[in-house]
Amino acid sequence: MAGTVTLYLVRHDRVHAPGICYGQTDLASEVPYAETANRLRAQLPAQPDVIVTSPLQRCAKLAQAIYPANPVQADDRWQEVNFGTWEGQRWDDLPRDAIDAWAQTPTDFEFPEGESLHAFRERVTSALNELPQDQTVVVITHAGVIRLCRALLLGQSWQQELSTPVHYASISRLTLKT
Repeated sequence: MAGTVTLYLVRHDRVHAPGICYGQTDLASEVPYAETANRLRAQLPAQPDVIVTSPLQRCAKLAQAIYPANPVQADDRWQEVNFGTWEGQRWDDLPRDAIDAWAQTPTDFEFPEGESLHAFRERVTSALNELPQDQTVVVITHAGVIRLCRALLLGQSWQQELSTPVHYASISRLTLKT
């Protein structure tokens, strides 16, 4: 039986990590969660059927601030890519040849002692495939996850989506036919 899912993908607000690689590093938002929630609330459904968040605090605390009276489900599959040994490092300190290798194969790279982009794609695809039918779902997540979701759901090239900006505290609304 076919159905539809109305999906709101919300990116967390700014973190204070200038020049730092921080995929799964658990950083807090630089902007008060209540402030971001107040800005986003009018653009989101008041009573979605499901609210899911990355467990990282920059997302989980924002989800609670937007929907303080609703149950929020944390799901590891909505986390940003795991950059492995690059986590917490300054981008300028990373080996140039490794960054160049990533640039040459932006959707096939495996981060040192971290996640391969194939594994990242598989876990995000798994989360998308388990979205409930005929429901409105809000997911508070990260830029990399949103880019991948847009590529998968809009039939775009993931490599093309990598160059598409996903601004802090932004919302991507998609309708999925299941």
